[in-house]
Amino acid sequence: MKKLIAILLATLFVVALAACGSKTAEAPAPAAAPAATEAPKEEQKQETYTSSQGTVDGYDPNQKSDFPMNTSEEVHIFNIGEVDASLFEAPVLVTSFGQSADTSMMDAIMKRSGVKDYAYNALATDADVKNYKTVIIVCGASSKGLGAAGISEADETARAEKFMAAVKESAPAVIMAHLGGSMRRGTLSDKLTDMVLEVAKYMVVVEDANFDGKFTQFAQEKNVPLTFLYSVKDGMEVFPPLFN
Repeated sequence: MKKLIAILLATLFVVALAACGSKTAEAPAPAAAPAATEAPKEEQKQETYTSSQGTVDGYDPNQKSDFPMNTSEEVHIFNIGEVDASLFEAPVLVTSFGQSADTSMMDAIMKRSGVKDYAYNALATDADVKNYKTVIIVCGASSKGLGAAGISEADETARAEKFMAAVKESAPAVIMAHLGGSMRRGTLSDKLTDMVLEVAKYMVVVEDANFDGKFTQFAQEKNVPLTFLYSVKDGMEVFPPLFN
């Protein structure tokens, strides 16, 4: 009996030792959560103005020029001085200084006005001048137009200078047309325009281009008649009486 009790006690002792010696398994540390992936930022598109026909130096063509204008939705044409239509005889040449699309608008006006004896040549040269009694020069530089014509600003300036030298020699009547509004103002545009103003007998200008008073000042100082248009299409009211 004593032997049986001893065996039981020994067994209990061993079990107790095993329980004390065993270690409680530690729960594995939770895996670190993956860093939150930042949603890619949507690329912000910068809204910039790209003219379909040219560029502007120092002006934002998206903004309507804010200055007192003589023309409006009610008054489409405003004259300063009196035009002597007898000065302008056919044949007539329409050309460009600056290669803007405004020149093709002038061509369309001439066609719709029924002017038959005229020629349209945006790249007319000094050799052409002697063949015409009236020359309409549409002023306004267009980087896109120059590129399409495959010529540089320097090339266009040189052509304009030679052309004006021939004009001074042959003395046709010159009409300076500025039809692109404020978006056709800028360093090159103004340089080309000034060449024409030296000999212009008449100016036709979309009035939005006169934000700094450039054309009114010239008209007053040189006594050259000036017609302001509210928009290009108003030229249909101005040119037919000159040639028909």
